[in-house]
Amino acid sequence: MTIIRRMGEDYSAADVVVTLAGMFDVNPSKLSYGTENKHEYSRGFKRAARAWRMGADEHSGKIALPLDLVSAIERAAPKHRLAYIRPFPISITFANLENEMITDIVIAKFQSQGRDIEVDGDLAKEFDLFVLDIKYNVV
Repeated sequence: MTIIRRMGEDYSAADVVVTLAGMFDVNPSKLSYGTENKHEYSRGFKRAARAWRMGADEHSGKIALPLDLVSAIERAAPKHRLAYIRPFPISITFANLENEMITDIVIAKFQSQGRDIEVDGDLAKEFDLFVLDIKYNVV
C-alpha cells in the first residue's frame, strides 16, 4: 500500500498525484517530506528563560520509486548518476479532508543511488532527498 505522509498526516495513493521533474503521476510507493524549526531559549543573568528565538527552516524528505522508473531516470542522468542531477521540482496534489485541492512543491535532489530487492516485495528503492525548499499550499 502506498503511503504519502505530509507533516505527519497520512494520505492514500488514490488521493495523490505526484509529478517529479516534469514526469506526470510517477506513482511513488512512499513519499515523506516536512519542515522543522529549531527553537532555543534566550536566558537572563539567573539563567532563567526570558525569551525564545527560532532557527532556520530545516527541510527533509524521502521518496520510494519503482525500479523501472529509477532506471529510466538513471539513463537520462549525467554519467548515469542520480546525485549528478540538478535540483528538480516535485509537485504533490491531493484533496484534504474538506475536499479542498492542496498542492505542495518540493525542490530537491537525490543524495544516493542503489537498489532494494525483496523476496515477494515491491521492486522499489527509497531515496533520501536533499531538500532545498518546500512550498506548502501553493495556489
